[in-house]
Amino acid sequence: MKSMNVFRTHPLLLGLAVFVVSLICLQIYSNPAIGSEKIRARFTQPRGTHITWKIKIPSPAPAAVIVNQYIRPGSSINGSSHPVNAYDKQKGVAKWILTGIKPGTLKMYMKIDKPIRKKGEIRGEIIFQDQNANTIASVLMKPKAKKKAIEGC
Repeated sequence: MKSMNVFRTHPLLLGLAVFVVSLICLQIYSNPAIGSEKIRARFTQPRGTHITWKIKIPSPAPAAVIVNQYIRPGSSINGSSHPVNAYDKQKGVAKWILTGIKPGTLKMYMKIDKPIRKKGEIRGEIIFQDQNANTIASVLMKPKAKKKAIEGC
């Protein structure tokens, strides 16, 4: 049986194969969607006059994180875990700029004067620089929908 080695007979094919494999490896390791962990956030108690949320900070942590909390316009803020950097009462937007944060879970809360009446009345946004991709990214936070019972069970 005669062995056929295409790369020996065509050295240009060997060079082309090495080049293609190198490009694929470069794409895999430089793609921010592969192997890069982003900030994750969720509300833990969005009811009444208290809003609490957890933000999971990956490693390496971004240099700064901006948290935008959207509440009912006209509401007053009666307290928060971190000093609010800006609040537009007319639009109902509170902003925090957090620096020097470390990887791990960051817990935040705020207390407002008007209770949350319905789903969708509050939402949050986290803006940060993705350290792996060197791009600005954002994560939206919305209260989870309540699970409805299945009829007939």
